[in-house]
Amino acid sequence: MKRTKQHPFPMLWVLTGTLLLLTLFAAFFDIDQAVRAQGQVIPGARTQVIQAVDGGMLTALHVREGDSVKAGQKLAELEPDRAQAGFAQSEAEVASKRIALVRARAELAGHVPSYGKEHRTYADFIDAQMGIYRQRKQSLDEELAVLQQGMRLAQDELGMTERLYKNGDISQSEAMRAQRQVLDLQSRINGAKNKYFQDSRAEVVKLEDELSASRYKRDERKSVLKHTDLASPTDGIVKLVRVNTVGGVLKPGDELMQISPVDDELLVEIKVNPADVGLLRTGLPVTLRFDAFDSSIYGNVKGTLRYISPDTLTEQGPSGQSQTYYRAQVAIDWAATQQQSASYIQPKDIKPGLTVTADVLTGQRSILNYLIKPVSRAFSGAMTQR
Repeated sequence: MKRTKQHPFPMLWVLTGTLLLLTLFAAFFDIDQAVRAQGQVIPGARTQVIQAVDGGMLTALHVREGDSVKAGQKLAELEPDRAQAGFAQSEAEVASKRIALVRARAELAGHVPSYGKEHRTYADFIDAQMGIYRQRKQSLDEELAVLQQGMRLAQDELGMTERLYKNGDISQSEAMRAQRQVLDLQSRINGAKNKYFQDSRAEVVKLEDELSASRYKRDERKSVLKHTDLASPTDGIVKLVRVNTVGGVLKPGDELMQISPVDDELLVEIKVNPADVGLLRTGLPVTLRFDAFDSSIYGNVKGTLRYISPDTLTEQGPSGQSQTYYRAQVAIDWAATQQQSASYIQPKDIKPGLTVTADVLTGQRSILNYLIKPVSRAFSGAMTQR
């Protein structure tokens, strides 16, 4: 019986055809290219920290942890006596500088200070400044009176000297000496007046600067007094109440509590590897998988990349090593999510603090390109001589 000799070519053709089909499939079938990052859900508005600006004793606490609050609602009260005393002192200092400035400007203008109704609350300050005005004016008048008396005598002497000089009874040098005496006294009179006005001008400048500083200090004290009543800056939920004891003392800047804003919009904040940030741009679609909901059962949620930080941030990782990343924010797109029937996650299910895995879709590429990229990269590196 003759054995039929099998030809190897049919099998080779089958293998070649299969390889060709796989290559064509890999070349024309695209897969999504994405950047993966971890993150968590955050409120659209940041958590608000309630602090004691100037410190003080806690006299009342009106809320507890977990309470819902409205914007402007009073949360707590601090003992106001010290703040009120500080504000009253600053207010009096401002009034003192204003009253002194009225007096200095009147001296510079050469008239008597005049105070309106707004100043009369501080009658003691007005009396003190009027006393300064009278003292300075009296001192100037007395100095001028002495100089002017000397001027009259010098002018009389000059008249006599000129007559004697014309008659040839005295020399020219003696006549000139009398003239110099008159000129010297006139110069001293002018100098006394100029010094008075120069001192007034310098005092006006000084008092204007001091008044500006006093007003700034008063406004600070007013702000401190206002903050003895601590109110919520936004609608939200009270959390992390640090001091629960009425009578407890807070140092300046101490945190009393935090308010987590109630906001319809929640964002997902993710940490992007610096090596991947070059592929990202705002507006890219994002697929969100919440760790609290098994994506194989509940599906995923769609979103849009809204923000990428302009620079890297650094923080300590779990192992103690520093971690560098770009901060990015994703806006949840519920309209796009509801269009996919595979998602069973609702807006009410999402809460701040939930951890998320985000896949940012950066484009598509073929399977063939994906497979040969490592080879081409290695070949490109091998052909480069150092």
